[in-house]
Amino acid sequence: MLTTYELQRLVAQQHPPCVSIYLPTHRHHPGTEQDPIRFKNLVSRAADLLREKYRSQDVDWFLAPVEKLSTVRFWQHQEDGLAAFCCSGTQAHYKLPLTVREAVVVSNTFHTKPIVGYLNSNRHYFVLLLSKNDVQLYEGSMSGLGQIELQSLPKELRDAMGEFKARALLAGRDEEENLQTPPGQDRRRREGDDKREIAKYFRAIDRALWPILRDERAPLVLAGVGYLHPLFREACRYPYLLEEGIEGSTADMSPERLCEAAWALVSAYESDLETTLLEQYVQALKTGRAGNQLAEIAVAAAHGRIQALLHETGKLIWGRLDPDTGAVSVHARQEQRDTEDSDIIDDLCEMTLLKGGEVFEISSSETLGGSPLGAIYRY
Repeated sequence: MLTTYELQRLVAQQHPPCVSIYLPTHRHHPGTEQDPIRFKNLVSRAADLLREKYRSQDVDWFLAPVEKLSTVRFWQHQEDGLAAFCCSGTQAHYKLPLTVREAVVVSNTFHTKPIVGYLNSNRHYFVLLLSKNDVQLYEGSMSGLGQIELQSLPKELRDAMGEFKARALLAGRDEEENLQTPPGQDRRRREGDDKREIAKYFRAIDRALWPILRDERAPLVLAGVGYLHPLFREACRYPYLLEEGIEGSTADMSPERLCEAAWALVSAYESDLETTLLEQYVQALKTGRAGNQLAEIAVAAAHGRIQALLHETGKLIWGRLDPDTGAVSVHARQEQRDTEDSDIIDDLCEMTLLKGGEVFEISSSETLGGSPLGAIYRY
């Protein structure tokens, strides 16, 4: 699963040369038959770029772990996009619930801007579904949902409450299946006991979620019977759980309907967030706590001063960036000249994210004063 923590781990292990491959993929036949062929072509393109500087036998050995992904079986279970990375000692690939542009980049660093933007924008969110049969976590985009396996939850469920009772309570059906509810004071006592058991169970869910979500900033949408929502909010440590959730029985809700309902909540939340962010940017410009000049932003990123980095969607700046000082050299002719060049915006996104800042894509540079970059500084 691609998370902010996983991205940080990947970037920390990068050593040149770094190969980054992006491919839009298909979930179903016949696209799944064409995807491995297209992927092989991208690997061949990466090999050609590497051979400009390295011996052919070394290139073949270097790319061997990536070429192993070309097996037919691998391509039968894809989502909407694939990102693959390779450098000395590291090979990683991620199935993405979003369509990416086909691309091959060979540079001193990994090309991560497409997934940085995904992890830090409204294209990325989570849905936690509580139903009578299961507890499921999904990673979502505008186009669909992908389930994330929570290996510890089945055991946590049995240990916390007992599976039979947990399912009945989560479904809001405490009067069925021989769960008799006595009247009066006994009923209130019973309801209190039920809430305590549910709270215990929700704390177990929170423990299972925390390793996955602790470094994330993506919205989390809760879906389930209405009276469970406030109980879960009390137990949940994740600060980006949306105030509004999907209430009602979700047992028979299709992934398409669940995605549609979640996306409506997430897009409204992110729209408000972007509006607020741009207002903060404009105000910070007036006080000198924001800027839109590349050289200034690069130095601030190197020193960990960026609170939020804003960049224009799809914009690249080819050149070189010193990660220690922030010194930049921009090519007069905007194209990659050799494998030591990189997209400076991509590098700045990585640096900001690794130093605890946030990264946001902006559709138009007009909001940034005509610059493809803008930054709000911590100080």
